[in-house]
Amino acid sequence: MASTRSFNRLAYNFGAQIYNQIVTIGVQIVLVPILLHAWGTERYGVWLLLSAIPTYLTFSDFGFTFIAKNEMTMKVAGGDRRGALVTYQSVFMLLNIIVAAVIAIAALAIFNLRLGAVFSLGTVSETTAKLVLFSLTLSVAFYQYFLLFSAGMRAEGKAAEETSWNACGRLSEGAVTVATALLGGDLLHAALAILANRIVFNFGLSLRLRNLAPYLQLGWLFCSRKEVKRLFNPSVSYMFVSIAQALTIQGPVVILGLIANPDQVVIFSTSRTLARLGTSASNILTFSVTPEYSRLFGLGEISRFLHIMRLHFALASAGTLIYTVFTRLTGGFILNYWTKGQVTIVEPFFTLLVLSVAAEMIWTTLFTPLAAINRHIIVSYSFAFLSIAGIGACYFLASAYGLIGIGIALLVIHLVMVVISSKEVISRKPSSVDEMFLDKH
Repeated sequence: MASTRSFNRLAYNFGAQIYNQIVTIGVQIVLVPILLHAWGTERYGVWLLLSAIPTYLTFSDFGFTFIAKNEMTMKVAGGDRRGALVTYQSVFMLLNIIVAAVIAIAALAIFNLRLGAVFSLGTVSETTAKLVLFSLTLSVAFYQYFLLFSAGMRAEGKAAEETSWNACGRLSEGAVTVATALLGGDLLHAALAILANRIVFNFGLSLRLRNLAPYLQLGWLFCSRKEVKRLFNPSVSYMFVSIAQALTIQGPVVILGLIANPDQVVIFSTSRTLARLGTSASNILTFSVTPEYSRLFGLGEISRFLHIMRLHFALASAGTLIYTVFTRLTGGFILNYWTKGQVTIVEPFFTLLVLSVAAEMIWTTLFTPLAAINRHIIVSYSFAFLSIAGIGACYFLASAYGLIGIGIALLVIHLVMVVISSKEVISRKPSSVDEMFLDKH
């Protein structure tokens, strides 16, 4: 019976993640032609520029909301609701400080710098650009609270609903942006509509959580400096994973822009986009099993935890093999058709790139159960270090071997991460909750 409920949760999570991916990709596809039509190439280009800047604020909570999700899920599963409340209020108070600081710093920077001197704003006025950027910054900052409310949803066993709320929020954000543009609104109107949408969804999810888990009250009575300190290292280390991923994805583009011609930048970027399609499917599976890992660990059901882990690894390995063979055999045809012959496969660079993505899919699969129980510190810092060293190696290898050098550097980074992640998973060999809880750092 317990196995059936676990399977049902995984099925619901998987379905919600598919919906989330469809919404994410669908919104991206639909927005481009509509906003181009409504605003024109110049204003749409300014919108892309201004909306890209606040995305870097997603690192501003230092990973605390993700760690809170895992921690609260484990505590509630183990019957420790008071402990979950301590985590909830501690992270809430920390977010208040961080969000206030981010908004204050952003306001000072935005309204005291001349954006037009840094970026090409075209016909968009300086005042409008500043208001758009500040509104979008507020939206991203407030999103951190949405993530905290999501932690409460996941702790109560509603991971699929949590994902659906997030997807619906993104879908609604796309809808209000489109509606604003088609009704004649400018960039500022769209930014304000997105901010209003974020406030509405924050409020809606907070009400849902209040009805679902009345004990999770916002406040400071149970907040604990000790709890924040305990969660600090796992949180910051997880943030470094996100930064390292961004570095390995975008870093080579910058390097090629410095030492190569624009054609090689296009070849790399287009080939990378194609090669990384496999990670989308891998992420659906990873995000689906993460809540179940946390829940089973909190319950102390190690045998079922390991069963899910073996199943996860088997599916991920099979998927990675299929992806590698399929992409290697059809990549040339797909790339040629997609770009209408403007970009072609460059070998052995493309094969190296596909293999590096396959290795990334494997090590991130190994990383998932560790991250789900907040035991990922060694792997996280290792990836951060390797990414920095690897991007440095990219510069020298690309200077000597061009795109092939980039492919070699990326493949080495992810192969080493497979070894490190495997070693960390195997070294724990849990036979009990106490052994797996043991901090080996």
